[in-house]
Amino acid sequence: MSTTPDTRDTAETVASFNEAFRTGDTRAMADLVHDDCLMVTAQPAPDGTAYVGKDACVAFWAELMDDESTTFEVEHVFADEEWATVRWRYRFGPSDAESVLGVNVTRVSDGRVIEQLGYTKTPGSLPLPE
Repeated sequence: MSTTPDTRDTAETVASFNEAFRTGDTRAMADLVHDDCLMVTAQPAPDGTAYVGKDACVAFWAELMDDESTTFEVEHVFADEEWATVRWRYRFGPSDAESVLGVNVTRVSDGRVIEQLGYTKTPGSLPLPE
């Protein structure tokens, strides 16, 4: 991993964003989101839904944070320059069968999240070789 200031800023920004999300601190999160943010949800497949602008993105994330029956668990973060990848598990019940594993690809600009693209593993089958 590079040790440039951009990498530290990206890692710190993403860590602060994840902590704000975990604790449900909408104000702290909003402070970490760029005015021109683009966020694309993991669902519905295949392309997700795009939210453009700080207000739209924060409103979407705030709704997720307000749902006390679900939790996000960050499993791993990798940051390099302006990009970070966050592997997470979204739980909507007590067992792993009541969860989904996903990844957010996040770009940081000037210490704020400017782009976040979500991807998940979903139930069902794909035409992959066995």
